[in-house]
Amino acid sequence: MRSCAATMRCESRPQHCRVSSKAQKPPRTSSKQFGARPSNRLQPVDNLQPSKTLIAMGNRGSKPKDTGEEAPEEDTRKSTHPTDEMASTNPFKPNNRKCTDVLCLLFFVVFWIGMVIIAGVGYQHGKPQRLIYGTDWMGRTCGARGDKTDAVPAYDLSDYKYMIYPRLSEDLMALSAAGYTAKQLASPSTLRKLFGVCVPSCPLLTDAPTGQDLYVHAYLDYTMHQVPVNENDTSAGAAMEYEKAGSPWRLVTNSSSVLYRCVELTKIQVTQTARCVDDCTASEEASYQPGTPLTCGTNETKNPFRDCGDKTCAEMVTALRPNCTSLETTKEERQIGSTTEDPITNMLSRKWYLVARWLGDLQKAAFPILICGGLFALLLGLFWLVMLRYCAGLFVWLVIVFVVAMQIVITVFCAYEGNLISSTSMQSTLSGMGMSSENAQALTAATTTYITSAGISAAEDQAHYWAIACYVLTAIDVLLLLLLIFMCGRIRIAIGIIREASKALQSMPMLTLYPIVPTFFAVGLVAYWLVAAAFIATSGKVSLNDVASAASDVTGANVEGVVPVQMKEDNTMHYLMIYHLFGLLWTSQFIQAAAYATIAGAFCEYYWTLDKRRVPARPVLRSMWRTIRYHFGSVAFGSLIIAIVQFLRIALEYIDQKMRAAKQGNAVVKVAMMCLKCFLWCFEKCLKFLNKNAFIVMAMKGHSFCPSMKASFSLLLANAARVATVSIIARFLMILGKIFITGFCMLFMFVFIRYPPTHLPSFFMGDLASVSSPIFPMLLTGVLSYATASFFLDVYGTGIDTILLCFCEDCNVNKTSEQYYMSDELVAFIEGPAKHNAFTVYQSSRGASNTRDSAATTAPPIFQPQTGPMTKIN
Repeated sequence: MRSCAATMRCESRPQHCRVSSKAQKPPRTSSKQFGARPSNRLQPVDNLQPSKTLIAMGNRGSKPKDTGEEAPEEDTRKSTHPTDEMASTNPFKPNNRKCTDVLCLLFFVVFWIGMVIIAGVGYQHGKPQRLIYGTDWMGRTCGARGDKTDAVPAYDLSDYKYMIYPRLSEDLMALSAAGYTAKQLASPSTLRKLFGVCVPSCPLLTDAPTGQDLYVHAYLDYTMHQVPVNENDTSAGAAMEYEKAGSPWRLVTNSSSVLYRCVELTKIQVTQTARCVDDCTASEEASYQPGTPLTCGTNETKNPFRDCGDKTCAEMVTALRPNCTSLETTKEERQIGSTTEDPITNMLSRKWYLVARWLGDLQKAAFPILICGGLFALLLGLFWLVMLRYCAGLFVWLVIVFVVAMQIVITVFCAYEGNLISSTSMQSTLSGMGMSSENAQALTAATTTYITSAGISAAEDQAHYWAIACYVLTAIDVLLLLLLIFMCGRIRIAIGIIREASKALQSMPMLTLYPIVPTFFAVGLVAYWLVAAAFIATSGKVSLNDVASAASDVTGANVEGVVPVQMKEDNTMHYLMIYHLFGLLWTSQFIQAAAYATIAGAFCEYYWTLDKRRVPARPVLRSMWRTIRYHFGSVAFGSLIIAIVQFLRIALEYIDQKMRAAKQGNAVVKVAMMCLKCFLWCFEKCLKFLNKNAFIVMAMKGHSFCPSMKASFSLLLANAARVATVSIIARFLMILGKIFITGFCMLFMFVFIRYPPTHLPSFFMGDLASVSSPIFPMLLTGVLSYATASFFLDVYGTGIDTILLCFCEDCNVNKTSEQYYMSDELVAFIEGPAKHNAFTVYQSSRGASNTRDSAATTAPPIFQPQTGPMTKIN
């Protein structure tokens, strides 16, 4: 059987038309000839199966030679897809790579060695219990043990975890006299400046014997005459210990624990009642007796509300009426507090009650939150991807029409407010659009402004501003419409890119689960960082200030004038915390960049594979291995740049907060600070955009970071119109997808809370009927559903960016040969002969199918998904 190369040689050199019966190796051909692929993916026309028919087209007027046997159809046109001789035009070479930016990777490893050393130092000197339990007036950490120092004797407060402030009123008065405002007094940081005493439990007035007062003591040493202090003596001393301790404070109210702080809280008693309001049957109505209430109906006299007690309201009603379908609940709250108030108690009471109520709602609605925010978001995310796969064009044009319509509506509104359009004209326009005259008149009347003679000048100025806004928006509208007219081709490319990304994601379903991997590492990083930061932040040194001169005599100590100690933090720990913070920023960006590179590598492997049905197995794992094996150094380099900018933003924000607290800086400094922060924010966004595209080029070509950044920037600059159009449309679709998924999930949660279904199992619905407010469960549902939607759509967005850059690179490197790796649908968007002859392939394939035997089938059109290599259109 003669090969395509042999057929072409026979046409040019008849004397060499003899072909042996043995299979011959096709000769090497130039890039301008139609060469045969030795692989089974490109075969002569005679050997192709019906499902893989090769379209072969000759020059105009050419006819097959009569050789006495069925000759293959003759065609000297080139293929729109590369041959083996054109393999050099494929920039994606996964097996021909080397390690990139090794020095930066070594620097990252050394930096993390420093992170581990810092965590060890913090673990050795830090006491995270200070953040939880607090520190007493001598600097001793409640709930912990401490060795003897120059200022503090050895202590063991393992059982003394709670902190009480016995002289809270005096401390607040002193702070107020020192210039503290009410807002500063209510700040949680003020707790560190108060005189605190460690106690084993929050004392109650009932702890003292009948007829005796309750006292709290501040000891210089928690041992008296080498004998440990009794817990009862520490928490509530009797009158006979007054002179021994020398510092009792009499308690006049009970206290409760809030974050291990004993304060007097405003108690809120919540009473919930419920009843079943199903319609009563005739027999139940007839059997009603005044002393025997019903369990149905809406008559409150016959069917009163019942206290839910310790059970949930749904369980209580179900126990009374098992088949109840409609539940009605009520809730009553009572506040019980003291007549004396202070900002610390009010702050803790108010915030603690809010937190406790939120935690209670979370416990009651935990499973529905997981269902609505997790499962429903997962299903809606898949639905959104399917819609983009098959309705990308409709979605894109709907978005464009929506944006244009909103722009026109806003412009017309500004024109109306600026008196450029009269009410009569507006009414006639609305009536012409199909609105009734009454509704049009009501609509225009609703926006009419009535002013007095004293306000005519202000109203005219306001109308003038509305008119200016109308002129500006009109210019924007005209510019937008012109852009749409001239960018129709770019919009069609954007639709094709979105469809191609959908196909790629459909062929690589493992990509939808890949975000779990970086999320796992990110959560582990944050957990490690928080634990290490807690140890580092509590590694300060303690020094006593104004300690009583008779501190050595415990029994005779008088500490009425003792001032609480101040925790002096070592400056070295500040530097270590800065180092630790930068490590968090760099590592988090490193994880994100590695995820980008992995996802981009998988999409690149899909794009640069000729037969999209034969993408190599496990592309995600292969891309992950390439990123780890070759490009971790480049990932560290790119993430370092972003981390530096983020650190500068944090430092700038810290300086701004310090200046505001000190009330320093004039208006010029404030404006300059605001402009600088805005500049750094924009600079970070631009760097992230360039970094992401650099990682895509790195995953495609295998270059190091700087060459990849340069190549990506050149590619973006050369295809600015395409990139801008696709990026804007894709980002808008991603935002709409996240809003769609999050909004629907929150709506489902609201419906479940407001109208809880009774036919579902109780474990499935939780105790939604007794939720205090739907706000917190809905917010948690929104956060969870947004995170779930981001898993899908961020992968999809990265895929769109990758397919776009691969498309631009394909057009760039193959523009001379016009042999492309893109799918047949994208070939239609190429300028030049390939686009001009796009339909020729389809027509020629139909003509060729009529001359073949019944076993041959028509080749797929150019606009259908690619099923194999096709010939070049020229």
